[in-house]
Amino acid sequence: MPVAPLPNEPMKLFQRIFATFCAVIICAIFVASFSFWLVQSTVAETRFKQLRSFEASLLRSTVTAFHMRGDAGVREQLQEWGNNPGSENLYVIRGDDKTDIMARPVDVATIQLAHEYAMMHPESPLVQVAYNRLGEEYLFFVRDWDKEQVPRPPSPFLIPGLPVAPIWHEFIILGFIVVVGLLTAYILASNITQPIRLLARGMNRLAGGDLETRVSHQLAGRQDELYLLAVQFDRMAKQLQKLVEKERHLLHHVSHEMRSPLARMQAIVGLIQVQPQKQEQHLQRLEAELARMDGLVGELLTLSRLETANVEMEKEPLLLVPFLQQLLDDNQELAAQKQQQLQWQCSIPEAAQVLGNAGYLYRAFDNVLRNAMAYSPEGSTIQLCLREAGKQQWQVDISDNGPGVAETQLPHIFTAFYRADSSANKPGTGLGLALAKHITERHGGKISAANRKPNGLIMQFVLPKWTEKKEDGKKATANIKAA
Repeated sequence: MPVAPLPNEPMKLFQRIFATFCAVIICAIFVASFSFWLVQSTVAETRFKQLRSFEASLLRSTVTAFHMRGDAGVREQLQEWGNNPGSENLYVIRGDDKTDIMARPVDVATIQLAHEYAMMHPESPLVQVAYNRLGEEYLFFVRDWDKEQVPRPPSPFLIPGLPVAPIWHEFIILGFIVVVGLLTAYILASNITQPIRLLARGMNRLAGGDLETRVSHQLAGRQDELYLLAVQFDRMAKQLQKLVEKERHLLHHVSHEMRSPLARMQAIVGLIQVQPQKQEQHLQRLEAELARMDGLVGELLTLSRLETANVEMEKEPLLLVPFLQQLLDDNQELAAQKQQQLQWQCSIPEAAQVLGNAGYLYRAFDNVLRNAMAYSPEGSTIQLCLREAGKQQWQVDISDNGPGVAETQLPHIFTAFYRADSSANKPGTGLGLALAKHITERHGGKISAANRKPNGLIMQFVLPKWTEKKEDGKKATANIKAA
């Protein structure tokens, strides 16, 4: 069976960036070199044409002086133009001795070629033959008259002391520029891709289970967008670590909380089998254990929903005063069983409102109130106080006369399954205060706890006010302003 060919490995980011920089640098060098050559050629061609035009004009002027004044006129003309560029290129050759009128050395072969060209092209502006009154022949020509190619100007790129042709100087300098450009491209590509490689390695470690992976400290010196990306990565890793630790914590406590009632229910089933005469009594105990497990599962599901921030919570305006009065009325019977009193204090108007979910808010306040009743001794008073906490907030205080909580344990009492020392022998799941905290925060509020003197604990709820305005017959709701 033939093996299918492997797909070509895609070019890595470093290779792409490096290739791009190289292409840009090479193109820039090519464009700069071509532009320089074009400018040089244009300038050289312009100068060459100007020089040829001047030399042709000088030759015509010299021939005219020759016709008018003979040899003396030619010498005077050449001496007059001696300091001008191009005048040294003009030669006047006597026909009899083939020598320059100014006694300058001239190659005989050059004279012969110029004479032949003048005979064949009498209209040439650079080579002409003239005769004096005695019929003697004179040859007028410009040096290099037969060269139409523009001479290459001297290169500005010369390396002092290098014994090679000027063209090689340019190749050496150009090669040096290319090498420097490639090195620059490599440094730039590496500078861009190195943080990305660090992030990739960090992601691999994080995906492999190393939740303590952090990368921003390795890029602290950059202070650019890639550093900000590394900071965001660290933030994500930190949140992921907290989430995993929370899930592990939850799993550990759930398994622990489930194990005890399951063991008790297993024992009750065994008792029913060996003591059928007490079946009704054992079934009542079994029903109580099942109710406890059902309550635990319900609280876990509620906590899970609340911890998922993207789950919408339906809210509506609630009158806070009658809402909490109803809460106290619902708990009066339980308080009477414990010979406790529920005291009500209110300093806010009856129309005070909050925007919230009645079911969830009731559960939060009820959990805290029942917790206060559970830890307060018989005959004690539990206070519920409503007051204004600033212009934009309502405050609800629930205080008891219990043993309180150690100061070192106060920051942890809102953690799921956390049980303070004072609650070690008290029934419960350890989820009530955690639910109250999540519910309050989902309503834009805060909950806190503090010890009272001489004894007791006070729970403080702070919720944003809700106001309604009517404009043009339409109801406009104001935004919740968090504490």
